Amino acid sequence: LRRDVDTQATLLNLMLRDLLTARQVEQAQKLLVNSTFPDSASNNQLCRYLYYSGRIQALRLEYTLAFSNLSQCLRKAPTNTALGFRIAAQRLLIVVQLLMGEIPDRNVFFTDGMKRELAPYLKITQAVRRGDLAVFRDTAASFQQRLVADGTFTLISRLAHSVVKAGLRRLSTSYSRIALGDIAKRLGLASAESAEFVVAKAVRDGVIDATIDREGLYVQSHDLVDVYATTEPTDAFHRRIAYCLTTHNDAVRSMRYPEDAYKKDLEASRGLRGKKDDDRTDEEKAQELGDELEEDY
Repeated sequence: LRRDVDTQATLLNLMLRDLLTARQVEQAQKLLVNSTFPDSASNNQLCRYLYYSGRIQALRLEYTLAFSNLSQCLRKAPTNTALGFRIAAQRLLIVVQLLMGEIPDRNVFFTDGMKRELAPYLKITQAVRRGDLAVFRDTAASFQQRLVADGTFTLISRLAHSVVKAGLRRLSTSYSRIALGDIAKRLGLASAESAEFVVAKAVRDGVIDATIDREGLYVQSHDLVDVYATTEPTDAFHRRIAYCLTTHNDAVRSMRYPEDAYKKDLEASRGLRGKKDDDRTDEEKAQELGDELEEDY
C-alpha cells in the first residue's frame, strides 16, 4: 500500500534465494516470470536480482539470457566493495561462457582479489580448451568439493559435451582426414564406435563440417567455408548493438528525475512570491494599482 520499493525488491530477492537454496528451480522461474522488479530500486538489489535471474536461467539451459544478466550484474556491481559477490558472479559467468562454447579471456582469472578463488576454474577452462575428456574429468574430480561448495558443480558436469565439441573442432581444423580410432584416443573416448556416434552428432549439430566413411573407419573434413558468407558476423553485430542499446537505456533511466520534483520548486517560488505580496502595505498596493490604471489610460 505504501509502495515501498526497497522492501519489494528485497523480499523478491530473498524469495528467489530461498527457492534456489531449496533447489526448486521451476518454482523460482515461475516467480521470476510472474513478478516485476521495481525500476527505481537500489543498485545493490538490482545486482542481486540479475545474479539470481542468471543463475535460474543457467540451470534451465537458457545460457544466452544468463550470460546477458550476469554480464550486466558485474557491470553494475560496485568495484571497491562486495568482493565476495563479484567473485560468485564471475564464477557463474565463466561456467556459462564455457557452456555457450566460448573461452573466457585469460585476464579475467587474474583480476585483483580473484586470482586464488578462480584458480580451479582456470584449470577447467584449460581442460575444455584442450578438448581432452579424460583430462577434464580428472580436473573436475580433483576440485569436486570446491565446486560443490560454490554451487557450480551441476553446471560444470554438463561441460563434457562442450569438451568433446572443442576437441572435435580442433581435430577437424588440424586434419583433413583422421581415423575414428585416433579420435577416440585423442578425446579419451571408450572406443571407435563411441567416437563415430559423437562425430555423427557433431556433424548433425553443425559443430564440424565433415563426412564419416564407415567402410574406411575415418572422418573426412570438408574445406573451410568463408565465415563472412555465414550469419556469424551478423549475429556478433546484433549482440554488440543490443549491448550498446541496453547501456544507453540504463544510463537514461538512471538520469531521470524523481516524479513531481518540479512541483516542489514551483510551490516554493509561489510561496516566496506570495510572501513578498503580503509584506507590502495597503498604501503601496493602492499606489501600484493607481500607476497601472494611469498607464492604461
